[in-house]
Amino acid sequence: MPEHIPDNLPPRGGSRAVWTRRLSLSLLASLALVAGCDDKDPVDPGPTPSTPKYTAKIKRTSYGIPHITADNYGSLGFGQGYAFAQDHVCTLADQVLKVRSERARFLGQGAGNKNVGSDLAYLAMDVMGRAQTAFPTLSQEVQDMLTGYAAGYNKYLEDTAPEARPAECANAPWVRPITPVELLAYNTDLTLIAGINALALTLPVATPPTVSAQAVDPKQAALRPQMPSLEELQKLKTADFGSNGWAIGAERTDNGKGMVMANPHFPWEGELRLWESQLTVPGQMNVYGVGLMGVPAVLIGFNENLGWTHTFSAGQRATIYQLQLVEGKPTVYKYGNEERAMTSKTFTILVKLPEGSLTNYTQTMYFSHYGPMMAIPDSSLPPGVPAGSLGWNTKTALTLRDANIDNTKFLDQFHGMNKAKSLAEFKDVYATQQGLPWVNTMYADKEGNAWYTDATPTPNLTKDAYTKWLTDANTPGLTVSYLIYQALGFVALNGSDPANEWQVVPGSRSPGLVPFAEVPKLDRKDFVFNANDSYWLANPAAPITGKSPLHGLEGVPQSPRTRMNAKVLTEVSATGASGADGKFTFEELKAAVFSNRSSLEELMRAGLVERCTGKTTVTYNNTAVDISQACAVLASWNGRYDVDQKGPIIFREFLGAYPGSQLLNAGALFSVPFDPANPIATPNTLTPAPATGDDPVLTKLAQAVFTINRSGNTVDKTLGQVQFTTRTGTPIPLQGGMSREGITNVMSFGVAKTTLFDYSQPHSATFNGTTLLAKEGYPINNGSSFVMALQFTDAGPNANAVLTYSQSGDPKSPHYADQTLLFSQKKWRPILFTDAQIAGDTSAVETTVSGG
Repeated sequence: MPEHIPDNLPPRGGSRAVWTRRLSLSLLASLALVAGCDDKDPVDPGPTPSTPKYTAKIKRTSYGIPHITADNYGSLGFGQGYAFAQDHVCTLADQVLKVRSERARFLGQGAGNKNVGSDLAYLAMDVMGRAQTAFPTLSQEVQDMLTGYAAGYNKYLEDTAPEARPAECANAPWVRPITPVELLAYNTDLTLIAGINALALTLPVATPPTVSAQAVDPKQAALRPQMPSLEELQKLKTADFGSNGWAIGAERTDNGKGMVMANPHFPWEGELRLWESQLTVPGQMNVYGVGLMGVPAVLIGFNENLGWTHTFSAGQRATIYQLQLVEGKPTVYKYGNEERAMTSKTFTILVKLPEGSLTNYTQTMYFSHYGPMMAIPDSSLPPGVPAGSLGWNTKTALTLRDANIDNTKFLDQFHGMNKAKSLAEFKDVYATQQGLPWVNTMYADKEGNAWYTDATPTPNLTKDAYTKWLTDANTPGLTVSYLIYQALGFVALNGSDPANEWQVVPGSRSPGLVPFAEVPKLDRKDFVFNANDSYWLANPAAPITGKSPLHGLEGVPQSPRTRMNAKVLTEVSATGASGADGKFTFEELKAAVFSNRSSLEELMRAGLVERCTGKTTVTYNNTAVDISQACAVLASWNGRYDVDQKGPIIFREFLGAYPGSQLLNAGALFSVPFDPANPIATPNTLTPAPATGDDPVLTKLAQAVFTINRSGNTVDKTLGQVQFTTRTGTPIPLQGGMSREGITNVMSFGVAKTTLFDYSQPHSATFNGTTLLAKEGYPINNGSSFVMALQFTDAGPNANAVLTYSQSGDPKSPHYADQTLLFSQKKWRPILFTDAQIAGDTSAVETTVSGG
């Protein structure tokens, strides 16, 4: 099989070098003519330099934010691609290498042959082929943006010596010009992170239970991908993909116009970081905000008329199917009353061996009519379940169908949102494109409208099918639905039963998806919000009900963070977030974002202090633990997770002694159970101490003190002494807390990323698997990312923001840590949106880039 390298790689950048050569030749020719001719003889001026295809103005203001202006969308993409490459060239180069299935060729087989597995998985997903097919179906403006973006990125490569690139990819041979189709393939991959992307390494390990010819050759066998660990597959579930998003309408703002609070909780490392820019084509589009690495659009932000934010959806973007195999035929499965043969494709990739030579590796991969075959490791199985139950055995095999695999509307969706001028136009984009991949939307505008939707692609199962799945997934046993849902959070169904097919109805973007007309949505004039629970309580006064559980669950306990968000938005009092009048001012909105309140602290700290006051030692782990100092620290704590506060470490470890389920309902912590009729206020009330014997609550406090001491920390440390991120070797103290503590401003550790060269925050061994307390404290590499407060005014949008991990990924850049320091100090920076605001920035630097 040929190498996966397109024959038509784009030119390396623009036409500056061409102009120089042409002008030099013209000058030499002219001089020769002058020397050999009479002064009156005409002089040939030579060819006229060609006009560059793309030209864009990039004005970098404080903190390195690029404001990009161009006369057309191709040039706008060119400027954005160039500016992005200045900040994150290595990240996109690495991701394009991934979607081209060339990691093993340049980087070797990888630990556990993971690079081989990645290359095969992306060939099986066919993201390159899908992008090639999809590209001509995109709107012309989006095609132009993609083509210009790729050319701008390539121009940066031309202008920058390989050794001058960031250390992660300096002189790396895999950093090469990219094509628009490759860029689209990478954008397609981004749509898959809530589904097949997270399970990619399960595809190449799915092989029939027979000895195949390809396994006989020991050299080939040595390169075969190994089964991923359960921990690797759980990254999507455990990496705390969270977010808070508020859209506040006319009834709850001081000026009767809309407000937006954006607080996505996303990785601080890897390809899922956010990058900030303003994109302007005068008279056509003027939008400000952030996008994921390499996306030629704004994904969260605002324009002159409206603003929006997103949160990760609680719904399902894929279904796993277990197939019942025909006896003696491991590649034939039962489907209703018939038998269906799997299809297969054989892929060959290049692999760089340890000594530097290249060799071919060939593997056959299999597909059902749902999608590629897959296998899940035995480590996901509870005790008593036979090994291989979720692999490919003689009786069953697993396969996968992803709702985003045919999502060719992703970029047109966001391009339309960026250009929309009203709620009606914004909604029309959703109805016609249906291209959002995995997020809820909270919208507000200058008219004071607030709107919520979870319009992400969702499998359209029958009511009988999803009701049975929901029952099985929550009933302990050996069903595939229960095993996979508990281990990975995915829906799993009997794929041999046609009743579990996705149902085709009119109006959906692709056959088998829920159409936009049926997805959860809500219009309000007070507010809508989401904090990663389902659509159910987008506004607690108007619950959304009657939807498929594949959109998310209704009538279930809400997370402590959802409860904190709802409390901030609903409380109306002199001490409440919006004051006695219940109408947010811009300053009140900003204060609420960084209040660092904890719903669980507000529910139980006072009761805990009352219980521990006067107590000295409590036995834990056969050890007498002195809790008196910890109790005194908790008593004097103001309850906020601020860097100067003592107490958060104690309360975190106290809560960390309880499983997550105990934070959601009555039990060891709460005596009043969750009530669906009062979902924000329940559960509540600390469980009372028993009449006799040890107090379990104080035993958990002793456990917290014991854990802190064992880690080498002390209970009197401030949050800033233990919670931090590192930039160029220097720890930066961080505000905020964990989602399970009920804090909106989330700080956490653990990211879902596939980049191989980006910096990784060090983290030593943990002393608590829930809180991840280490000897150094709580290193952070995830959580609040682009934090924005926006209010529409008579003069236009007024916004402040901070990008917590800063704009550039290059440690040599002055914008590698500058905003991280702002965030540490609870400081905001103004968003410069108008020409006058940008012109008023005395540190702004303007450049014009051209080429193509």
